[in-house]
Amino acid sequence: MKAIGAPESDDERLAEAALATVFAGQQVRYGVACPGAASPSYHGVESATYHVSDSPEVEPAYLLKVSEPAAAALLDPAAAFRVADRLAGLGLAPEPLHLMSDQGAILFRHLGPEWRPATLDILRQPDRMGAVIGAFGRIAEGAPFGSPWSVFDGIRQMRDRLGEDAGTLPPDAWFLFDWGEAIAAALDAAGTDRRPVHGDPHASNLLFGPDGALRLVDFDMGCDTDPHYQLGAFLNEACQFESEMRLGIEIAEGTCRTETFNRCRAYGAADDLYWGLRALVMDQISPRRNLEFRKYASWRLLRCRMRVTRPDFEETLRTL
Repeated sequence: MKAIGAPESDDERLAEAALATVFAGQQVRYGVACPGAASPSYHGVESATYHVSDSPEVEPAYLLKVSEPAAAALLDPAAAFRVADRLAGLGLAPEPLHLMSDQGAILFRHLGPEWRPATLDILRQPDRMGAVIGAFGRIAEGAPFGSPWSVFDGIRQMRDRLGEDAGTLPPDAWFLFDWGEAIAAALDAAGTDRRPVHGDPHASNLLFGPDGALRLVDFDMGCDTDPHYQLGAFLNEACQFESEMRLGIEIAEGTCRTETFNRCRAYGAADDLYWGLRALVMDQISPRRNLEFRKYASWRLLRCRMRVTRPDFEETLRTL
């Protein structure tokens, strides 16, 4: 880790400015916590993260997250801080200590090296899957966050930002967009709920400790939306087979009803479309040209395409 005073990038300049507001006059040291990687896992690409120590002799006590300025229109650090604070109160997140609005930064208490991001193999284990789904349930029982959102709002926002003629869109983008609107219409007709959710259940945002305890990180997508969206997005991420998805729904609701299974499949396809488009937006605006945004987008759009072109997908929408 390095001392404050010699930033080597714009990210480090923002980090040092944020740290100066909290640790004025102290011998603070910091170092990169998570080098960004857009593929195969979309991790640390819309922000920079740093381990922070307020003493040269001790291990990092804090983690600093600094939002990518180019992605400011996609991020709301103040809202993320409120979500993190709520989840920390439930024992489901590291404690957020300071919000530095001018730098788009949040300082968290550091969890420690024993906390590791989940892998897909871990998430397929019934006890770990149950821990994640149980955390979703506890969050949903609380008061609204005050940030209503739907994945379909997000898809339309990303489409507007990209423009219909964006050169990075696949040739069949019109086909995927039509299916996105069909999924939205089917869910609207069937009716949806709205509850507080963490909203970003990528494996890299689910940390397990050595005793199996769970902590969620990355709160930029925290919002009030249909909890079946979050469940569908999580099962789409964690499950290779439909039998595993059915187990996840059974864990969540006590039984796997066809309507819930189909709703989760539909939301999984919509989530793939959303994150594929969001990655293409980041490819347009991010100064970090070493990140493989297009590769990640291609994978998410391919999985969306594979879902909606299944012979039974139209029947899925008819039985929500």
